[in-house]
Amino acid sequence: MEYVFATLPGLTITYFLCARGLEGVPWRAVLEGSAIIGLAVFGCLGLNAVTDRRIDQAYQTGKRRIAEAVERVGVRPVRTIIVGLNLVAIGLAFDLGWQRGSWWPVGLTAAMIFFACGYSLPPLQFKLRGVLAHAIALALGTCVLPFFLSAYCYLERVPASLAVFIAGFSTAQYGFEYVNQLLDYLEDRAAGQKTPAVRLGVMGTLRAGLSVPLAGAAIAFAGLWWMFVERAVEASSAPSTGGITMAWLVACMPMVIGYWLPLSRTVRMYHLCRGQLAEACVPRLPALCNYAAWQASSVAGVALSAAVFQFVTCRMWQG
Repeated sequence: MEYVFATLPGLTITYFLCARGLEGVPWRAVLEGSAIIGLAVFGCLGLNAVTDRRIDQAYQTGKRRIAEAVERVGVRPVRTIIVGLNLVAIGLAFDLGWQRGSWWPVGLTAAMIFFACGYSLPPLQFKLRGVLAHAIALALGTCVLPFFLSAYCYLERVPASLAVFIAGFSTAQYGFEYVNQLLDYLEDRAAGQKTPAVRLGVMGTLRAGLSVPLAGAAIAFAGLWWMFVERAVEASSAPSTGGITMAWLVACMPMVIGYWLPLSRTVRMYHLCRGQLAEACVPRLPALCNYAAWQASSVAGVALSAAVFQFVTCRMWQG
């Protein structure tokens, strides 16, 4: 439930970026696509909870509650639920593909489930196979491919400009995961779990937690500029270059504000840990890192930026 406030705004992002209003939206495809994404992502989270339940019981963070919940429900029932979620997602993907006369929805869904499940499922366990494998699996399975599928439901394609924006947004969201993993650094290191945080060390993880989101945000800003330029070419009121730039800057502001919470807290964590042993600083980090709030803040900022994009390009420039 703690991630609901990040999930719900996230569902609106592709609507604002792809649709020109409520009319003409292929609602059946959009709702099926949203259901597929929700089922696959929650299946991934459930699988990760089952796989790591014994290690999670040793954590002092909220992960311990997840492990306790799995034990109360039972491992076999949880696994049955996970299989059911993925089967329903695949069934919906076939129906969506039948509507569009294309195998793309099935392929995107299969790839999404592969990376999402392979993230924690042995023998793949991408999350333990190095920093790059972890990034590819988690970013593709929970962000890039879901957004590609969502955009396809609206447009039956993914324009290059939107693909750049999705890549930047996904990179930024993934970057916050470094700091989230750092909260479990001591337990993961003791258990021999080669997570990116353990591989990079405390200060290396915090540097990645700053540089990766900033790089992702820069890519997302570039993709948003490209989309504004494309819409300007189509606009009936033919905005000037200055008008495009002003609209883009206004649209970027909610993203900047949304990213401020996680980035400013990461800076504070960096200064807290600099020159300190992990045993001294890591136990103090949970007070600064509410990962669910970080996700909610950043996703809400992106959703508001997308809403500004739709308003300007569809209401002002086409008015």
